[in-house]
Amino acid sequence: MIHSIPYLKFKRKKLGMAAFWILILMYLSFIFEGFLAPYQPNTKFKSKSYQPPHAIHIMHDGKFIGPFVYEYQMANPFYKKYRTETSQIHKLSFFVKGDKYRLFGLIPADRHLFGTKDGSPVFILGADRLGRDLFSRIICGAKISLTIGFVSILTALLGGILVGGLAGYFGGTADWLIMRSCEVIILLPTFYFFLFLRSILPVDITPGQKFTLIMLILAIPSWAGSARGIRNWVLSLKNTDYVTSAKLSGVKPLTILLRHIIPQIRNILILDITLSVPGVILGEAGLSFLNLGITEPSVSWGMLMSAAMDINVLIQYPWVLWPAFVIILTVFCFFTLGYSLKDAFDPKAM
Repeated sequence: MIHSIPYLKFKRKKLGMAAFWILILMYLSFIFEGFLAPYQPNTKFKSKSYQPPHAIHIMHDGKFIGPFVYEYQMANPFYKKYRTETSQIHKLSFFVKGDKYRLFGLIPADRHLFGTKDGSPVFILGADRLGRDLFSRIICGAKISLTIGFVSILTALLGGILVGGLAGYFGGTADWLIMRSCEVIILLPTFYFFLFLRSILPVDITPGQKFTLIMLILAIPSWAGSARGIRNWVLSLKNTDYVTSAKLSGVKPLTILLRHIIPQIRNILILDITLSVPGVILGEAGLSFLNLGITEPSVSWGMLMSAAMDINVLIQYPWVLWPAFVIILTVFCFFTLGYSLKDAFDPKAM
């Protein structure tokens, strides 16, 4: 009996638990982005264009001196080639002063998790074309890339509950029209549908407006799938005894839907959210990769990947692919978490 409890069953899924904690750390990272990132995402070090990642050392001239990095000097400005100056070292330290930011968007602060004692730039994942720290930009890009997935899916789910739920509850012509509309949207090639919707948006809009509109664009295909799935579940539950009792008591249809039917399928909705978020993250990454999504000065993982569009850049400076690895890890964790939850909530699974 103890293994029938979903939480205990989920705890037995080691890979699912690992994915859960990795995602928790990712979401915490953008909450504390100003502290974790050594620099602001658009801080430029013009003489450090495409600098390779710093190697962290602890021994210098046979002596232990703690963590430090060697100075990189540009040897070839045209090809952005660097040489290591072993005579110049920059010691690393925790809680150093640096770029000013607002913790939680409210509290002014200038302390960062790590940095150099002398203020020299340190790039643990390398720098981009403009000499901006790639690690800082990945941390700051998580805010958009991770938030847009959940917000889009929750928006789609809310629309699916209201439209699909009421369509299944009342049936009739409205149900038929809504379901045919959802099927048309589901059958459309998703990414090309994204491109079409993005192409009709105005160009001169603020980053906040662009974020909202792209979020809605990404929510539309998910809304259609959610509405259809929820409608089917409502059809199977609307004639149960407790729903019939609520009808006879004069409870309004929307209240019956939200208080009596939807709670019965909450486990399915949780799984739907978990398995749908990766698709939205990839959709945003694809749009931003093609410069049709999030653009400068905002930062997202897809936008960072656009630097890898040039094969020559990719070959010479392979560290620009770090955002792609972060996206792959995030998508893998969401899918792993989703399937682990699915097994945990399945009454037939042991």
